[in-house]
Parts: sequence; structure tokens; C-alpha cells
Amino acid sequence: MTQQLTEKSDVYSFGVVMLELITARNPIEKGRYIVREVKQVMDKNKELYNLHEILDPSIGLSNQLKGLEKFIDLSLRCVDEKGTQRPGMGEIVKELESIMTFVGLNPGSEPSSSAGYEGAGHDFSHPYSNDSLFAYSGGFLPPKLHPK
Repeated sequence: MTQQLTEKSDVYSFGVVMLELITARNPIEKGRYIVREVKQVMDKNKELYNLHEILDPSIGLSNQLKGLEKFIDLSLRCVDEKGTQRPGMGEIVKELESIMTFVGLNPGSEPSSSAGYEGAGHDFSHPYSNDSLFAYSGGFLPPKLHPK
């Protein structure tokens, strides 16, 4: 709204991305803004906050979505109209880790799905397995770059 980019405006954008993840919708779709849509339908007194109609059906709408309401709460805190009311990114990371732990995931461990690629008869390599991809450490570029 202020056209000023700050950490809190980044938090707002991250909150929009979180809402995109759970709704599988674009931030603005058919003239409807995702944040407004979620806030209008939401009712914290009902199961899954009454968001059944807006949630992405591929996540499965069962009672086994243990961390979903916490994720929604965090998302909505991120998109609070007042920047001072939004959490910092460090707090967001801690809360996401807490949600992962709550649902039985260990945020500090390797994803178990990556093991499925190895030995499956396919040559899938992890995209970050080559350390040289990250070898650039902010050093100086060559003085002249020549096009090929």
C-alpha cells in the first residue's frame, strides 16, 4: 500500500504464497484477491475454519490435517494489514518448524522422499549434490566479459 519494500512487506508476500499453497489459486483470480477470499469465508469456530470450499482438494480434506489450522493462522498473521502486527521471518521459520514437528515431521532431517530416487533404476541426481554449483562466494567477476 505504501509502495515501500521492507522486511514486513516481504512477510506479507510470503503469507500470500502460503495461501496460494493451500488453496491452489493465484493471488488475484477473476478479480478476486486470495487474502480477502480466505478472510471472508473463514470461521475459526468450524472444522478446518470453514475453508473446505477454498482449500486445494488435492491436499485431502480429512480430519487428519493436523497442522493445517496452525498453518492458516500463521499465513493470516503474515498478511495482517498492519505491518507491525506481522511476524518476522525468524519467527515464521520457528513456527513452520513447530508445525512440522506437530505433524510428525523432523524439520532438521533429510526428506525421506529423496531415498526413493536412489536405486529405483533411474538416474535422478539431487539438484544440489554438486557443491561446485555454490562455489561462487561473492568474489570479483572477471574485468571484461566477452559474449560467445
